[in-house]
Formats: sequence, structure tokens, C-alpha cells
Amino acid sequence: MPQLELRPVAPEDIGRLTVLLMETYAFYGDPEPIPASEVAGRLRRYLGAQPGYEAVLASSEGVDIGYAIYAPVFWTSDCRIALFLKEIFVLERWRNRGVGRDLMRCLARIARQRDWPRIVWTVDRRNRPALRFYRTIVGAREVNKDVYVVSGESLRRLAD
Repeated sequence: MPQLELRPVAPEDIGRLTVLLMETYAFYGDPEPIPASEVAGRLRRYLGAQPGYEAVLASSEGVDIGYAIYAPVFWTSDCRIALFLKEIFVLERWRNRGVGRDLMRCLARIARQRDWPRIVWTVDRRNRPALRFYRTIVGAREVNKDVYVVSGESLRRLAD
């Protein structure tokens, strides 16, 4: 495989990250939730903000091929910060070449540098390739938890 470059996403990379995020929506078969210009605006707004997110961009020979988006989350079992991996994505033609593993390794280094003792993530149970990939990560274990989301009108009703 050609040389892989992994680096933190900077504000000038937002357009590049937006393109990959739109690819992610297509991969999952999701309609674009909002236009790409709004995605870029929101990515720009929350990059490095508190609260917000950070991201790592993977590229090879000047071509963007994947990313990982993450944020700190407070973990109550030991009252420490964990790295919450929100999304990891590699373009299909670059899968099975170690890019995902290198992104995970990069996140592990970030967590260790910041003294965050764990990485936590969720996975769509229908995404068999992702499940297979995560099972290859030494020490990774599935916890018996479900993820719930409340948004839109349901969030308004819950808040009222």
C-alpha cells in the first residue's frame, strides 16, 4: 500500500472532511440529512469547540481515504474521561488495507497521551464488515448495552 498519512483535522480541512462524511451517508444508504454546505458549516462550528469533536484524516498520496471523528466523554465507572469514537470510515476501495487499524491505533495513541484509559464506540449490528473488523482488535469487547436516541419533536416533548 502507498504511504498512509494520518493527521488531525484542522479548520482548513473541513471541505475535505465534508466530502468523506457525504460518502459515509451514501455508504449507510441514508439520505443526506442536510445539504453539504450545512454539513461543512456545522463541522467548522464544532471542530475543537467545547463541547465539540476532533477528527483524524487519513490520506494516501494526496487522496483523502478515511477519517475518525471522536470526542471526550465522562465515564462514571471510574470518573475519568474516555475517548468516544463517533465515526470511523474508510472509502470502500481502500478497505482491508490496514487503514481502519491504523486509524484505531492513532486514536489509541491520542487516548494514552491524554491519559484517557479507554476508547468506546458503537456499531450498527447490520454492518457485518465493521463487526468483523472490531473483533480483530485485541482487548475489544462487546458490552451488553443498547443505544437510544431522542431528537426532533420527541426531544421537544421530553423537555416539556
